[in-house]
Amino acid sequence: MASVLESCTYFVSNRLARETEKIAKKVYQPTGMNPTYSYVLMAIDEKKTVLLHDLADLMDYSPSTMSRFVDSLVKKGYVARDYQWRKVALSLTDSGKQMVKIAYQCLAKMDQETCRVFGSAEQRDRVVANLNEWTTTIEAKVK
Repeated sequence: MASVLESCTYFVSNRLARETEKIAKKVYQPTGMNPTYSYVLMAIDEKKTVLLHDLADLMDYSPSTMSRFVDSLVKKGYVARDYQWRKVALSLTDSGKQMVKIAYQCLAKMDQETCRVFGSAEQRDRVVANLNEWTTTIEAKVK
């Protein structure tokens, strides 16, 4: 019989997140930032310009948490804010465009590392697809 810690969705999913975070922190060291900040930069880069609330929704963070992430990136000179009445548009600065290149290099290294851990790109992709599907299911049923 599996222990409570081995059979609990909450514990196992958080354990996976903690272990993945360990890998990401090593891989994203060249950015000098926590990996989350690199993903914020990459998300802004993909959209070119994005509203703060839309970015928070996209990354599944509260607007206040995303605002704190953005505050840090603005202070570092990587993100520009454009206040538009009751909305805040975000875009990368020239320094941010340089940093996001490093972030994408780290993402490629993260892909290599997770492929190594899971045994293949196909296996890793299957795990990620399942996690996305399960997360979407939980989101739909919990709301």
